[in-house]
Amino acid sequence: MIEAFRLGVFARGATLWDGVDLAFGDGSVSVIVGPPSSGKTTLLSVLRGERQPDAGDVVVSGDSIFRGPGSSIRSYRASCGHVPERFADPAGQTVEELFRLSAVAGEGIPEGERRERQERLLAMVGLSSAPHWRLSSLSASERVRAGLAAELLRGPRYLFGDGMVATAGGPYREMLGGLFRALAREGNTIVLAERRLPEHWAAAAGEGAAAGPFRVYVHRIAVPAASAPAGEPARQTAPAGGATGGGIA
Repeated sequence: MIEAFRLGVFARGATLWDGVDLAFGDGSVSVIVGPPSSGKTTLLSVLRGERQPDAGDVVVSGDSIFRGPGSSIRSYRASCGHVPERFADPAGQTVEELFRLSAVAGEGIPEGERRERQERLLAMVGLSSAPHWRLSSLSASERVRAGLAAELLRGPRYLFGDGMVATAGGPYREMLGGLFRALAREGNTIVLAERRLPEHWAAAAGEGAAAGPFRVYVHRIAVPAASAPAGEPARQTAPAGGATGGGIA
C-alpha cells in the first residue's frame, strides 16, 4: 500500500498544495483528477519517490520512501513503472529500443523472452507493426501506448500514468480500463492522473473523494488467494492478452 500523509509542495514562491492525504491499496485502480497546473505531474513524481515533498511523507509497506532504509527505497523505485504525458525523443530511437531499455531495467530479461513478450504487448495496445517505427514518427496516442507496453514488459508492481487515458484517445479507453483491472487483479497498484474522469468511466466511479485541489476515484479489486503467497500480492510480469472493459469498475 502507498500512503501519503499531509503532503505539501511549494513552487515559485507559492503553495501548490498542502495537507494532502492519500492511500492506494494493493489491487486497486485510482484516478487523480485535477485541473491544468494543479500539480498532478508533481504529485505523481512525489508518489514515485523522484521528488521529495516540501512537507509530509510517503510510506510504502511501512517504510518512508524518502527517509527509510536505502534498500527499501531502491526496491520501491525499481518496482515503479511510469508512462509520462510527454516522452523524451532521443534522435532516431525506435519502439524496439524502448523495449530493450525496459528489459535492462527489468534485471536483464533474456532477448528471446523480450521479443516474445514485446510482440504480445504491442498487439495488445494495437501496435503490432510498430517495433521498427521511430518514436518521432508516432502520434501522441501511439507513443503513449508504446510507452505503456514497454513499461509492462518488466512487470512493475506500481504503475503510474500521467494523462495516459486522455492521450491514448477514445478508441482505446475500453482496452485500457480492462487492462488496468486485469493488472489490479494480479495485486498491482495503478495510479492515473487525468484532467477529467473519462465519461465512459464516470458512471461506475461514484463521486470520489476530495484531496487538496484533486478528486480521487478509487476502485479496489479483490485479489484471488491463489494468485499470490499468503500475505503477499502477486507480481504482474506481462498480461497474457488484450483485456477489454469499459471503466474502472
